Amino acid sequence: MNVDNSVKFDTMSEADLEPVLELLQGENPDAVARKAGMTKERLWRIRDDLLAHVERERAKATDAPLKTIGRNAPCPCGSGKKYKHCCLRQDKAAIEGEHSEKAASQPARKTEQAQLIKRIEKAFGLLRSGRYSEAIERASTLCLRYPNEDRLHDIMATGHVYAGQSETAIDICRKRMAVAKAENTFFLQHGRYRDAQNDKTTLSYFYPPLTWLQKYWIALKSGEYQTVFPVKENAAIADLAKTLETADDVTRFPENQARGLERRRAALKGTLEQLKSIGPEVIPYLLPMAVKYGWAGLFVPEILSVYPSALTTRALIDISMFGFAYASGASLHYLEKRKDTVIPAIRDAFSRDTEFDPIKTGIVSVLGNIRTTAAYELLLELLTHENPHIVNWAGDALGKHQNIAALPLLVAASKRIGGERRIEAAIRRLKDKQETASSAAV
Repeated sequence: MNVDNSVKFDTMSEADLEPVLELLQGENPDAVARKAGMTKERLWRIRDDLLAHVERERAKATDAPLKTIGRNAPCPCGSGKKYKHCCLRQDKAAIEGEHSEKAASQPARKTEQAQLIKRIEKAFGLLRSGRYSEAIERASTLCLRYPNEDRLHDIMATGHVYAGQSETAIDICRKRMAVAKAENTFFLQHGRYRDAQNDKTTLSYFYPPLTWLQKYWIALKSGEYQTVFPVKENAAIADLAKTLETADDVTRFPENQARGLERRRAALKGTLEQLKSIGPEVIPYLLPMAVKYGWAGLFVPEILSVYPSALTTRALIDISMFGFAYASGASLHYLEKRKDTVIPAIRDAFSRDTEFDPIKTGIVSVLGNIRTTAAYELLLELLTHENPHIVNWAGDALGKHQNIAALPLLVAASKRIGGERRIEAAIRRLKDKQETASSAAV
């Protein structure tokens, strides 16, 4: 099957465009490609096609006199002279002066940017140390000067989540998600963000809409988890929960990465075992930890996994959508171990909160590793989903079931979404299997 390798932007979803927009904002190509589930070559091709698309859009709406007026054409000022003998030199000087002014401002701008990043890092440090009000205040003050620096809005939203003020966090996330969508549209049309056309540009850093969608989901869940917390605390469970939260104490546990996790697990082994042995009543005490991007939250999926209930299955699905590297990945691992019992919960997840479907790709991948009839049938349903991002992941998961009967449906779905990498790879695998089976039958 021959697939047109050029990118069709009119058929691409926002989720499909997230990786290249992250790349254009300076993110690491290998990390972006890995997170998006595509090859680095595919990522570069989308970027190149995007930039070419932008240039074509620019060409349609050129407004600079030097580009639209020939040297020998009548001058648009109405003098009756040729352009080259009238305003051409003046226009050239104006443009060169503008370029010169921008070049002169670059060193100061870089210094300002470096200082801003240091201030942002300090504010994030306040969040990590539990000083939420201070972090919010600092970010709010900086936002007056840098209104489109999304890392500042992130600090404010996260601070409100951690402080139990979920409604305020939800409001921030929804507003910034709307801005991110508008900026993406503007970027695709003009090849720059809106701030770049202002006389006095401010430093900007826009998160992709998908990132704000994840943060919005976390804020919603934070509010929900507050409502299920027991009115009357169980003192013993509360003490164990507080002990588990000491995993976030960097003075006690200064180690990072795998060594840091190993050190914390060893120190808190008794606490973890007790929380696992008590019963489902520990769940409301754990869920508020799950919304925090911290060490204590890393252990929540592991504890939830020992309780085979509908509540814990749903909680693991929720956490898998947070986008937290370790905790979300661990949640998917424990969901997969539950096999067919998770199918109704995954089906239910796609019947509610449909606004958040683009961040449900993880649970789609789980269906690819549960090789049962129920998982296969649900994947066939998801292959008709309106979101191309979900279709692409469903196609990849279906390919893992190795059922040749799905091949025509995969081919049709691939044509509909424009031949994305995951679904195309699944088609190639099934075609190889089909050819091998045909050869063996001869």
